[in-house]
Amino acid sequence: MTLPLTACSAGGDAQAVLPNPEQGKVSSFALGELSTRYDVDDAVAGSAWSSSLAWDRSGNVYMMNAGGNFDILRMTPQGKVSRFAHVSYPGAAHGMAATPDGGVIIGGDSGLLQVNRKGASGFVRTSHQFVEPRPIGVRPDGSIIVLDGKSVWALKDDKATSLYGSHGGKLAVFGTVDASGTAYVQLTGQTFADMLVLPLGQAPHRLPISGKVPGSRIPISALSPQALAPALGGGFYARGVYSVGNSAKYASYVIHVRKTTGTVLIKATHDRICPAGEQYPALDSPCTMPWFVTQMGDRVLVMGSNTMSGKTVPALTVRANTK
Repeated sequence: MTLPLTACSAGGDAQAVLPNPEQGKVSSFALGELSTRYDVDDAVAGSAWSSSLAWDRSGNVYMMNAGGNFDILRMTPQGKVSRFAHVSYPGAAHGMAATPDGGVIIGGDSGLLQVNRKGASGFVRTSHQFVEPRPIGVRPDGSIIVLDGKSVWALKDDKATSLYGSHGGKLAVFGTVDASGTAYVQLTGQTFADMLVLPLGQAPHRLPISGKVPGSRIPISALSPQALAPALGGGFYARGVYSVGNSAKYASYVIHVRKTTGTVLIKATHDRICPAGEQYPALDSPCTMPWFVTQMGDRVLVMGSNTMSGKTVPALTVRANTK
């Protein structure tokens, strides 16, 4: 079944139409066709090391290629894309978070950079000297959660408060913050079972997660997360991977985690780059899995090139988990 992605208005401008997959199916589509003016594919090119995403309380997602001279795009839950800001900066970005005042904060080589809703930018003065800050989200009280090496910080009114620190442990490489203010932080080279959970006002602990990959004995806790995004209603969505030993044979998954339960929404075997405009069984998809996962209203999008050849990988979308 071929699904239309764009339609033209009377004025000839492309109007974004996100695919609406059937229950139990995943739809492939050309992400770049969401905008004829802005390069959405470039904004999410590569992986979490070369691009950054952020989410605000209205459900908009902000996308930015992490090289110098940041072009920050904003996409609404309906798929409408616009430019939020263009920031000239002599360095690379290490993460981005949307702030309650309508702006974003970016982790850069020289510290934290604040961009307001009008696109004006400037460095943030803080009580702690960050080395390589990576903002991952904002709590309901307005405090920004920032990763920095092996530490996790909460930043509010320029004051940084330590939430977690490990001098001999693993690096805190990426994470997200859900609507309740709970931060989920992934440590380098670890599985879901090792994920660090930092609830608001409570001590940090590891993620207690149940559930298995459908049709197998593989526990979801054994998968390795590669990208996270907040889920509406709490918890998060993740892109995870599972491989057997040093084998090149592996599968990628999109998982919804809420409280202690994990639910697999997509399983992809990476057999081929699927053409855009088709539907496939969500739990037996032959498609190459893109990198980033994000909830857009009642759908979950997976987007971002994930090949070494430079080919653009079609985005995927599946119905969000409402259970």
